[in-house]
Amino acid sequence: MGNLEAAGKVKSRWLTLGEAAQILGVDATTLRGWADAGKIRVFRTPGGHRRFDSADLESLIQSPAPRGRLGGLAGSPSAREWLASQAWYARIDESSRVRVRAFCTELMQTLASHLADGPANLDRLERGRQLGAALGREVARWGLSPAQSTEVFLYFKRHVTDALAAPPMGAPGQVRSMRDADTFLGEVLQAMITSYERGASD
Repeated sequence: MGNLEAAGKVKSRWLTLGEAAQILGVDATTLRGWADAGKIRVFRTPGGHRRFDSADLESLIQSPAPRGRLGGLAGSPSAREWLASQAWYARIDESSRVRVRAFCTELMQTLASHLADGPANLDRLERGRQLGAALGREVARWGLSPAQSTEVFLYFKRHVTDALAAPPMGAPGQVRSMRDADTFLGEVLQAMITSYERGASD
């Protein structure tokens, strides 16, 4: 059943976390994070349970996805500062840093094209997986632990979500873009971790 069809079957205006997540096509954990970060409007019952307005959700998912807000994100000053603040970063040689910056820049460009063209374009998704695998191999050479590698990826993923969530939630296509980006980056992370594990065991 499609998202809009599912939305049409919901009788109540107020939806639970699980119902809203199903309509938006994301998992409940992702939607909970968006709501708690203020990226999507949420109401609380007297008992503290999250409720979502079905009209809000329908208007968000019916709009076309916006084009790029991701330019320059991979090499932003805040990203560079965060990396430089990590104890392990100083031991990475400059040539490796340059390669990773190039991979991340292309990854953001690929994601922007993926969001503009729509998730039906599987070439973009496959390129994202290839870039994730390349990043995994590079990070394995750095000697980072799996937890550190995942932390790096999730840091950049959070920046992507923040970029897509500005201006405040409600702009046309934001939820669709955030959902599609979440799916795309999940595939990239899977490819990265698989490649990392292979590289670390060599």
